[in-house]
Amino acid sequence: MKPFITLALAIIIANAAVAGSGNPSSVLFPASFNSALKENRSLYSNDGAKVCACQLLRVASRNEKEQLVAVFAQSSNDGEVNADIAAATSVLEKEKKHMKLFFYSSIKMAGSITAATPCSQLYKHIQVKYSNIKMYDVLDADALTNNNLARR
Repeated sequence: MKPFITLALAIIIANAAVAGSGNPSSVLFPASFNSALKENRSLYSNDGAKVCACQLLRVASRNEKEQLVAVFAQSSNDGEVNADIAAATSVLEKEKKHMKLFFYSSIKMAGSITAATPCSQLYKHIQVKYSNIKMYDVLDADALTNNNLARR
C-alpha cells in the first residue's frame, strides 16, 4: 500500500511541477462544427416564438401514492404551428413510455393541452386550475427531434 501512495504522490507532484501558469490554451473547433451550429442556430438565435405541448398525467409507483404531474415539450415556432406541435407531442409520447418503463407502475392520462406560448406561461395557466400539480419536466423538442448535428 505504501508504494502505491508514494507513486501517486510522485505523480501529483510531477504534474503540479510541469503545470503552466493556469491559463488554459484556447481550443479551436473545426470549421464544420462552427458552421453546423450556425446553420442550426441553437447558440446564435434569440428566444423567438415557442409552442408548447403538455400532458397531465396521474402517476403512481410502489413507493408513492398517485399524484398529478405535468410533462411539457417546447418547440420553436417556425411558422408551421401544427408541425411544431406534432413534434412536441411525439416527444411527450416517447417520454411517457420512458416514465412507465423506468419510474412509475401506473400512468393515466388526465388531459392534454397545446398552446402557441412558452411552456413557462402554460404552466402558470395550468397551476391556476390544478393547484396540486407538479411539473415533471420541460423537454426541448427541437433538440430531441433534430438530428442535423448528429448526422454530420
